[in-house]
Amino acid sequence: MKVNVEDISSVQKKLKVELPPEVVNKEIDRACQRLGKEVSVKGFRKGRVPKAVVKRLFREHIEEKVVENLIQESLPKAIEESKLVPIVRPLIESYGEVKEKEAFHYTAVVDIRPEIELSPEDYKGLEIEAMPVEVTEEELENHLRAIQMTFADLKPADKDHQIRENDIAIISFKAYIDGQPVPGHEAEALYVDVGTGEFNATIEEKLIGKKAGDTVEVDVTYPEDSLNAQLAGQTVHYQVYIREIYVRDLKPLDDEFIKKMNLGFESVEHLRERIKRRLEEDKKKKADEFLKEQILAQLREKVKFEVPERYVEYKLARLIEQMEQSLQEKGHTFESAGISVQKLRERLRPLAEQQAREDLILEKIAELENITVSGEELEEKAKALAEATRASLEEARAILATSMVPRIIADKTLQFLVSQAKIKETQKQEEVKDKTPTQENQEEKQPESEV
Repeated sequence: MKVNVEDISSVQKKLKVELPPEVVNKEIDRACQRLGKEVSVKGFRKGRVPKAVVKRLFREHIEEKVVENLIQESLPKAIEESKLVPIVRPLIESYGEVKEKEAFHYTAVVDIRPEIELSPEDYKGLEIEAMPVEVTEEELENHLRAIQMTFADLKPADKDHQIRENDIAIISFKAYIDGQPVPGHEAEALYVDVGTGEFNATIEEKLIGKKAGDTVEVDVTYPEDSLNAQLAGQTVHYQVYIREIYVRDLKPLDDEFIKKMNLGFESVEHLRERIKRRLEEDKKKKADEFLKEQILAQLREKVKFEVPERYVEYKLARLIEQMEQSLQEKGHTFESAGISVQKLRERLRPLAEQQAREDLILEKIAELENITVSGEELEEKAKALAEATRASLEEARAILATSMVPRIIADKTLQFLVSQAKIKETQKQEEVKDKTPTQENQEEKQPESEV
């Protein structure tokens, strides 16, 4: 085998591999023997079809299997011989014809980890701010109010009732662009919780003060990068008819009301304590994420290197897969949600590149600081995973080994960086946002028929 390496960039190499005729001949013979035992040809007993007949009748199939086997068996050896360590699966760029007594050639693109120059001064002692984690009385009251709203009875509004925030409006609507109906962008009886923005903030604002039987007309301009290609950059004219209005009958938030909710709380005070504890836990998690995000932001700014393009593509594919799974859990697909995959790729690409860059930096720091996962840690996490997913311990170990260990090491590295940072307190009530693609889509405030 002959292997030649060409530089495409600092993080991408091209392997040109040549396999000698004797290797090709051997693989052709092996493919013919296997196929000859499997196929049935009229005039011959199964398993007794001559090699020449097999080659003549199944030439394309044989060539396909030979190419697949030759590359599969030789590529790992070629990569090892070239002393390359792929960061993603190598890409077969081209290959030649398979002919007896002739060499076989193919080329593969191999993306490798970049050379990252880092010194302890680059990542130790970073200055970051800590978020306050105390739960304010206002935050607590807002959550109690939300519980009141959730468990309130809905009553038909009086005939002359004007819509207010937190009322429920049952509407029908049609949408038009340049006077033409927007296909699939309509509803006959849509439930709108006015003031939440879950339907569309602009339209909901126009509903306030209106009565059942009223018609509201409103224009909504969607951003150029809207995930719905049908609406992106368009001004949509909505005709909204208010069919019914319901108001919330709020009950006093007392011990009797709490018991009737049947959520396991005996008193308002018991509920307040539980909510406060949960809010404190949430704030601590957000505060921890805030510290880590500041560190990652500084590292991204400080440490410059070329990120392998196909590693970014891998990260992008994962993000899109996560959003697709999230939609499927809600009974949607990209098509039914009106989401353009191309627009989604454009929107998520900067995030994918950011994640790729962060992973490579953390991997390098873990290497420099010898941060690893011990066998005891893995076994403990495997048991927890097996219990949570009802998988066997062996399955949980396999999942950890193949997909979760890098993430565990990255998390440990981030915790190490936090421990080495200079943290100062701040009084600002920062909000750490770990946006999923689905959340970003919702923030466009597009109608539910589009989500």
